[in-house]
Amino acid sequence: MFPAFVASGFAIAGAVMMFGPALIHLLNRNRYRTVQWAAMDFLLEAMQSNRRLLRIRDLLLMILRAAALLLFGLALARPYFTSDTDPQTTAGTSRPPHAILVIDNSLSSTLESISGSALDQAKEQARQFVETLPSNSKISVLPLSGSQTHRIADPFSSRTDAIDAIDKVAATHGAGELTHALNQARSLAEELPSHTPHVIVFGDQQAAQWQRLARTSPPEEEMPVLLVGSEGAPPGNAWIEDFRLPDGLAELGMNSRLVATVRYQGDSPRHNVAVTLRVRDHEIETKFVDFPAGDSTRTLAFDYVFDPMEIDPDRTTSLPISVSLDGDALTADDARWLVVPLLASTPVVFIDQWSDAEESPALGRVGDTWILRQLLSPPSDSAGTEQPLVRAIHLSQREAEGETLRAALRDARLAVVSGIETPSASLVDTLHSYVQQGGQLAIAASGSFDPAAWNEFAWRGGQGILPRPLGTETIGHSLDELSEDLRPFRIASKGLLDHAYFHIANLDETQLIDLYTDALFFKTVVPQEEANHPSASPDTSQLPTQPPWLSWTPPITLLTSGNNAADTSQNRATTIAQFDNGIDFVVQRNVGKGQIVFFSSGVSSNWSTLPSTNAVLIFDRVLRNQLASTFQRFNFAVGETALLPLPPGAGDASVQVEAPGSGVVRSVSPRFLNEATRGVLVENLDTSGIYWLSDRINNDPMSDSPEMASRYRLPLSATPAAWESELGRLDQQQFDALQLPSQFRWQESATAIGGTGINLSGQTWWQWLIALVIVLLLVEMTVAATPPWLAWLVERGSSSSSSNAAS
Repeated sequence: MFPAFVASGFAIAGAVMMFGPALIHLLNRNRYRTVQWAAMDFLLEAMQSNRRLLRIRDLLLMILRAAALLLFGLALARPYFTSDTDPQTTAGTSRPPHAILVIDNSLSSTLESISGSALDQAKEQARQFVETLPSNSKISVLPLSGSQTHRIADPFSSRTDAIDAIDKVAATHGAGELTHALNQARSLAEELPSHTPHVIVFGDQQAAQWQRLARTSPPEEEMPVLLVGSEGAPPGNAWIEDFRLPDGLAELGMNSRLVATVRYQGDSPRHNVAVTLRVRDHEIETKFVDFPAGDSTRTLAFDYVFDPMEIDPDRTTSLPISVSLDGDALTADDARWLVVPLLASTPVVFIDQWSDAEESPALGRVGDTWILRQLLSPPSDSAGTEQPLVRAIHLSQREAEGETLRAALRDARLAVVSGIETPSASLVDTLHSYVQQGGQLAIAASGSFDPAAWNEFAWRGGQGILPRPLGTETIGHSLDELSEDLRPFRIASKGLLDHAYFHIANLDETQLIDLYTDALFFKTVVPQEEANHPSASPDTSQLPTQPPWLSWTPPITLLTSGNNAADTSQNRATTIAQFDNGIDFVVQRNVGKGQIVFFSSGVSSNWSTLPSTNAVLIFDRVLRNQLASTFQRFNFAVGETALLPLPPGAGDASVQVEAPGSGVVRSVSPRFLNEATRGVLVENLDTSGIYWLSDRINNDPMSDSPEMASRYRLPLSATPAAWESELGRLDQQQFDALQLPSQFRWQESATAIGGTGINLSGQTWWQWLIALVIVLLLVEMTVAATPPWLAWLVERGSSSSSSNAAS
């Protein structure tokens, strides 16, 4: 028991020792004396002041640090704000922008200056603009001209990728098609609905480009389009506006006239500008012209005789020729090229009421095609053996039957029918088959022409050889009818020159109108509209097909190549000339691969005075253009796709295409253009000049090595658009005068285009936010140091408040 007692005692003693002081403290709390000590009052006042100072400092530090963190995070996000001053658009949205950059790389962009080309300046503006865009923007780059516009890349998310795409935009000699670029921009915008599209056009803002767009009356839409102005006025520019062979073909051994149109625009005159004709790069002739200040045009005619020794009489040969002038700041338009098809001669079949044996010009008995034969195949005074371009084959209606007619037409590219009273079914069948295969046919109403009979046998519900049905009655009377009711009429001048048929070199519009309206007409048949004729909708499903029997191949185009060749047999006829009494004079219609042209009057002297006046050239112009259309096309516009057949025996080897100027050679694989013809499709004609197609393995075209000799070497030309040489630039006043829809806006290049151009603001605020964060951190460090002046300021505030309380 003792040990337990002792243990209990020790436990009680320990508890007393532990809780004793606390118990004594609690018992003595209420027994204290308040002693008034003056020094303690100052100590308490100091403690309260320090506590207030620390509380203010901590609150200020918390505000500064929180604001610095918030502004730093906001700066990292690079915020921006959208705004719009035009209520008709929807640019003021919360969606990030999709900047579609259209860069003008057309011919006019190659204009050189001290600060570089116009394209270089446009690309620099585009690069600067990209740097101002928010980080979440999408960027698309569209070249305005050239084959690159056919490839729309996905929008870029990276500024670096967008700038690389801008740097890769290369200059072309093509035309700037704003309508095409805006359509592509619209397609890009539709593919990215999560962003707000903005189109920005960088370039020289050529006035001619925007005038062409304004004439198309673009619709109003929500996608804004910004024009960034170009600095500086363009220099004066002279260029070759047109270069052509009026007839389209050259007659070997005979003088051919080549017509060049030279134009100049500038504030100061230019004198002694040399214009040079070259054939196969050999200088032939140089002429000098002067241009006054302003806008002026000069037409120059060069005469050249093509040497028959250069021509293979068994096939058509093409020859490249060019005309150029002294270079200026825009060199791309200082020359223009032309590939002229040459051939020894080509037969043309003339069918009328008399044969060669029955004709007697001395007795005044000639067929109605006699005047046309004299126009196309005039007798030569030369004692040489050269044949004219047209070799006339004259047949009477009686001879033009069966195999005789087919044999004459087999090599002919053009057939002319006039003076036939009533066509036979065999004649109509053969001529229709001839036109279907690609032949050209011209029919003239004259002599004893019976419109009712022709309508019955030759219209055939649109499947004959008439382009339109004819009225059964004629208008007027011929001179041999001895009628006193002669009411002559003339060719109407309105719309006459809209067709290239009626253009003649060295004659302006006034002279051409005077020429063609000189003749009087007394009698005509009346072509009717198909809709007014009961047989205007023929059933072509049961028409028999005949194997081709022509010895020559009609020209192949993109429409006629491939399995789905264009069926032009039901193309509606078009009127290309009328009389002043409203009756159609010249009507044409495509049938199969060929074309039919119908003259309602004119060849016979009993029907008109046309054969005895210079207005008879209207037949020469139409017939020669018909003949030229039967040859393969070798002249294309820059940006077009060329389709060329290869010569027989070319084989399956790849074709080498040599670009002009650069000498770059690329390979193109041949393809079947139709069942019997192989050819090539040449794309990317972005440079003006002569392209050469050959099977040469060696890239050196001047190589004389036999093993490198080419079996063929074909030229084709690419010609720039003439209006691209008009360098006048748009300004704010001219832009307003265009009256484009409200989504088109003008922006001066001197103004920052980042915000105002794309309706954004605040893209550069992040820089100011970072600067403000730095300022806040400096203030925070200053406050945390608690300098003496801050404590003194707080003490002064406390003492003043105490004094106010005591008073």
